[in-house]
Amino acid sequence: MAKFSKTVALAGCVLLTACGSSPEEEEQQKIDYASYDDAALEKLAADGEYQQALDIIKGQVELEIADSKDFLIESDIYLTLLDGVAAEVSLEKAREAGAPEEEISLRLARAYLLQQKATEAKETLEKAEFEGEERYQAMLLRGDIAQEEQDLEGARSYFQHAVEENPEDFRGHLGLALLALNQGQLAEAERYASHAATLVDDDPIIRYVRGSVARYQGRIEDAKEHLQKAVELHNANLLAYFELISLFIESGDTEQAQKQLDAVYALTPNSPMAQYYSALMLAIEGKPQEAEYLLLRTGDFTRAFPPAARVYGHVAFALGKYSTAQPYLERFLNRVPSDRVTRLALAECLTRRGQSKKALKVLEPLIGEGSQDLEGLLQAAAAHGSTGQVADARKYIEQAQAVAQSGDVQDQELIGLIGQRLALTQFISGDNEGAISQLRSLYADDEADVESLSLLANIQMESGDLAGAEETANRILALEPESAVGRNFIGALRFRERNTAAAIEEYTTALNSKPDYQSALKNRALAYLATQQFDLAKADLLKLENAGVEDAQVHAMLGRVYLELGEGREAANSLKRAEAIIPESAIIATDLAEAMALSGFRSSAITQANKAKKLAVRDPNLVQYLEDLIVTWQKLEAEEKIQAQADKEKQREELAKKRAEMEKARKALIEEGRAESPDEKKEEGADEEEPKSEEDDPPQN
Repeated sequence: MAKFSKTVALAGCVLLTACGSSPEEEEQQKIDYASYDDAALEKLAADGEYQQALDIIKGQVELEIADSKDFLIESDIYLTLLDGVAAEVSLEKAREAGAPEEEISLRLARAYLLQQKATEAKETLEKAEFEGEERYQAMLLRGDIAQEEQDLEGARSYFQHAVEENPEDFRGHLGLALLALNQGQLAEAERYASHAATLVDDDPIIRYVRGSVARYQGRIEDAKEHLQKAVELHNANLLAYFELISLFIESGDTEQAQKQLDAVYALTPNSPMAQYYSALMLAIEGKPQEAEYLLLRTGDFTRAFPPAARVYGHVAFALGKYSTAQPYLERFLNRVPSDRVTRLALAECLTRRGQSKKALKVLEPLIGEGSQDLEGLLQAAAAHGSTGQVADARKYIEQAQAVAQSGDVQDQELIGLIGQRLALTQFISGDNEGAISQLRSLYADDEADVESLSLLANIQMESGDLAGAEETANRILALEPESAVGRNFIGALRFRERNTAAAIEEYTTALNSKPDYQSALKNRALAYLATQQFDLAKADLLKLENAGVEDAQVHAMLGRVYLELGEGREAANSLKRAEAIIPESAIIATDLAEAMALSGFRSSAITQANKAKKLAVRDPNLVQYLEDLIVTWQKLEAEEKIQAQADKEKQREELAKKRAEMEKARKALIEEGRAESPDEKKEEGADEEEPKSEEDDPPQN
């Protein structure tokens, strides 16, 4: 069970009491802020009218009548709303307004803890001295701090000490309940919470704990009862709201989930947690871009709260932003290794980013001997295939095909996809006839199988059977006359035939039918590049890049286009992105070296070119090209140094010449009597009377 760290600030926190829901909004009218004394503000807070209380305090600040007590009330409201940053600001204002440290310390420690600043919270408590009730609260808060620092034994010790000191106070038992809940010890959490419930009238946090336990144990109706009672008892019980939202999302009741979210937004419009749940609902609805926008607004929350990291990772994955998704998926999988969906997504991210060995390591729990995990086996095949280990890739695909054909899998589309992958590995391993036979058998089973026909056309084209590829492409067009796929294939064939103009025409037809068809955009950009139509190539490649495509070939082509256009810095940026995906590419490394040189960073270009040489060891022509570049750049570097030294020497000579001319002119003026010599000036200065200081004046009578 994922730990929500903000719960640790609750065990020692005395919640503001809520007395039912707030009344309906009345017509706005001018408020006499000065008429609200501390007692009136405290009552508003106790009644759950948080925003009204905050507005009045703001009004009093503007009237310059707010005092330290107002800021303390403000901080209590923010602590209730789990906004540690705002609470800290309010407490700083209270301190400036003269609030005594004993009224600030506990609150400030809670504010720090809500921000996950456990060290600062601990230091704040250590600097203060507490007595009576405040000492007891500080003890509970120290337990919360220990829990935040993952010192679970220390936390348990503090809470047990609180229980021993005052066994009739429910808060020590509640601290132990929250500790058990955050560790996933559900039976223990229920036992402590149930005992705490016998020591106090209905308490919202006890209800929250019991509702959470019931939810995780699958007792949905009990969970609803406890959690709804928790928000009824305290209408700002955000943790209970969030548990309810999770519960309704999991049960598919998005209407009720949204209702709870609306209540949270009414209390705290910028709540990162509420935004996370809104993003989760958008992701479930298949709206990853909208979900990403909301998650980005939460700032560091996606890093601090593991479930938010999971959602952001999957959203970025759905958008094809694999480098962004990877660290978030890794972070969550480290916490919850049993999350199969996250494991599969992470493996695919790694494979797509050229980290296939790492991907296979991630997949190990899913692909062991006798594995029946179809997706895991296919991911393993893809990872092996990306490193050129065709035999291993084929082994996993055959294993997946056996699982699919065992009768457990009824998805014929998936079975067809596995057959296509098997054909592809056969082709890569040199078994062209086997690959074509496999694809023809798939086509025979389903004459409308455009996917298999597309792969067949690719294999025929790559194996040099251009006539067969064209025949297959025409079959696709016969099935789907407006098919962008078919037109794209015909364009690729024309390009192979070196009829670039006809190829561009076919690609354009495909794009007229499907403007965002990435393969056609990339192919047309390549044709434009081949015909030196660099601006047109750039336009197509930028469409792909702006769509978030993480394709090394796209970045590399765009880098080459920028090079041809003389835009060195832009070229370097694109080529660095390509190199990050395929660091072993000698061509990309070479282009990046040229981009660096074009940008004026010749020394870095030489270093990059030497790196490219190591990668190009099997290509003697490229190695020679790089050596020539290095010699040229080194020569230019040396010439520039010599020229720079010569320029400096020339500047020194010119400066010395100017000084000599000025000295000559000055001497001429002296000889003509139009200027004084330095000696004459010194003599004149010696005759002048020194000015008197005030100390030399005679005393006044």
